[in-house]
Amino acid sequence: MLHVIRAVFVALLAAAALLAAPRALADAPAVKAGAIHLALDGQARGPLELLPHDAAYEGEFVIENVGAEPLFVSRVAPRGDVDDVRSPAHLGARFADGSGTSAVIAPHASKRVRVTWEPAKDGRARQLFGHIVVTSTDDTAGEVAMGVKAAVPRSFAAVSAHPLLWLIFLPFLGALAAIGLHFAGPRGAAADRATRWVALAVAGLECLLALWVFASFDGDMTRADGNDGFQFIDRVVWVRSLGVEFFVGLDGTNVVLVALAALLAFVGVIASFSVERAIQGYFALFFLLVGAAIGVFVALDLVLFFVFWETALLALAFLVAGWGGARRNYAALKVGLTMLLGTALLLIAVVALHDHSDRTFLVDGTAVSRGFAIPDLMRVAYNGKHLTLFGFDFVKVVWVALFLAFGLVLPMFPLHTWLPDAVGEAPAGTSVLIVGLVLKMGPYGILRVAFAVLPEASRWAAGTMVALGAVSVVWAALCALSQNDLRRLVAYGAASQMGFCLIGLGAMTPQGISGCILQMFNQGILGAMLVVVAGVVADRAHTQDIARLRGLGSEMPVYATFFGLAFLGALGLPGLAGFWGQVLAIFGAFPLYRGLACLAAFGGVLSAAAFLSAIQRVCMGKLDDEWRKSPYLEPFGGKFPEISFREIAALAPLAVLCVGLGLWPAPLFATIAGGVRDTTSLVNPPGPDQIALLSGAEGARGEDGDAPSRSSPAP
Repeated sequence: MLHVIRAVFVALLAAAALLAAPRALADAPAVKAGAIHLALDGQARGPLELLPHDAAYEGEFVIENVGAEPLFVSRVAPRGDVDDVRSPAHLGARFADGSGTSAVIAPHASKRVRVTWEPAKDGRARQLFGHIVVTSTDDTAGEVAMGVKAAVPRSFAAVSAHPLLWLIFLPFLGALAAIGLHFAGPRGAAADRATRWVALAVAGLECLLALWVFASFDGDMTRADGNDGFQFIDRVVWVRSLGVEFFVGLDGTNVVLVALAALLAFVGVIASFSVERAIQGYFALFFLLVGAAIGVFVALDLVLFFVFWETALLALAFLVAGWGGARRNYAALKVGLTMLLGTALLLIAVVALHDHSDRTFLVDGTAVSRGFAIPDLMRVAYNGKHLTLFGFDFVKVVWVALFLAFGLVLPMFPLHTWLPDAVGEAPAGTSVLIVGLVLKMGPYGILRVAFAVLPEASRWAAGTMVALGAVSVVWAALCALSQNDLRRLVAYGAASQMGFCLIGLGAMTPQGISGCILQMFNQGILGAMLVVVAGVVADRAHTQDIARLRGLGSEMPVYATFFGLAFLGALGLPGLAGFWGQVLAIFGAFPLYRGLACLAAFGGVLSAAAFLSAIQRVCMGKLDDEWRKSPYLEPFGGKFPEISFREIAALAPLAVLCVGLGLWPAPLFATIAGGVRDTTSLVNPPGPDQIALLSGAEGARGEDGDAPSRSSPAP
């Protein structure tokens, strides 16, 4: 009975409080506040550029109260905190009049805020991109921000201020130059010769710039150093109404791919000297593909990423259709339809991620309700929002869409069938870009977008990635074993080797992720070598039939040396570059996926058998006597001419890297170290479920059968 009386009494008190609440609120005085506005001296919008002052960088902006009541600014501080590092260390902001980080601003008055940044002595963060967030009593505006930026000068200031813009747009300038030569240059053979040499000059400049960027890159920089771990950043507002930015940067996951793209552009131009029809149009599309692929590798805004992605794949389809072999229309249609499906899936994923993102700021401080910047999307707790899409878990559906879009380009089983047709029909220079460059866009997209933005879904799909990677290695190797066409054998071999990238990604260990990045770079070098050596013999024999090419070693010993080196490197021979990526991918996956790791190793043996068989059939034995009567060899006295200086120029840098990085891969490991640590911490954070290689004799699982929990350093 006492409990009933108490409950009734509490209910009466609650009812009285509800009845009195409206009157109490009506009697309370209204809270009035000013209206905040941030401004710069002589500049319509941010970001505020900090200028050198003694050992630091300084700048000022103004907080204006444009309202009719006093404005209380409770906090002026850099965006981010210890758990969410955004800007480099030693960035600070306070009112210039000495009032600290809070102040009251009278109506129609203003106060200046001084921003200072002192670069750290370790020299890692040589750029600053961030925001100074201002919290005030203007509830209608919410938190507002002023973008700030600064840069420590480097050598070669004309280029070093915006090196990634040069790397992206220099190929586009090369494309414009090729078009200009078509309309305003000489005609006939003179026009073709001028176009080839202009293309070679552009590719050479691209290589030099990429080499400088690679040498200047600090591989130890991580997200803890600020700027989300990125270097050589360029960031400006592109489409303000949509919240789209031109945002590019480098970290340990993409710097080696940019260097690879520049190198393969140079090699591809040399290999394209054999193209004889519509040279200007060919090189215009060639450089469009190169520039767009570099844009994909450095883009940090999803819209920008999508634009470059679509441009690269369209350029590829047109190159195959315009300058391919007898079945070029079929191959181009297959490439186009496959990539169209992938881009549709990618677009759906981009829109879905943007639609459920959080409020953020553009580089100049403009507040947007939703953004496209990948670093901002990485901070959105999609999994915690419990969203659905088409009736299924949002993060899983979007992750699958991303994975399929990138898997089509990778290419993984069973989405790989476009590759043999494209490589088999495309001219040699284009095939260099397909095998060496375009295929890398797939695993890189998984690293940059799927892993970074949806790490929980990536962990959910880890086993599937390893399984698909192992199946891709084995299936493509079996297909390579059955090929008599040299180009198609190279294509299937490339698909098999790219399967190791999926295995390394699914492992989610430092070793596996390192193996994926190294495999992308090293397979790019070796895939390009394979395409070039296949193109050399095709130019002479006008056939890719391996059975008819037996005995070339006795006729072309220098060529046979390059041929053997390329195929031995691709099969993963220790001491050559192809070894490290495969081994690290298997080591990374072995703790939790022993069976699949062994299956992948068996697939590597099958791939090696296909490559060794190609060496034996092409380079060994006696040349068929019918070649002595071939009209193609008649100008050379019935003999195969040895490899030319131009062809050696294309193969030599690749061969040097194949041997050099096989014997001493430390430069690559040092360059990717920071990116590997950051990626591993996202998808495999420290904790009881962390995956790592065990060093003891107990194997990948403890005595109780649980998964290992110790961390393992990056190699």
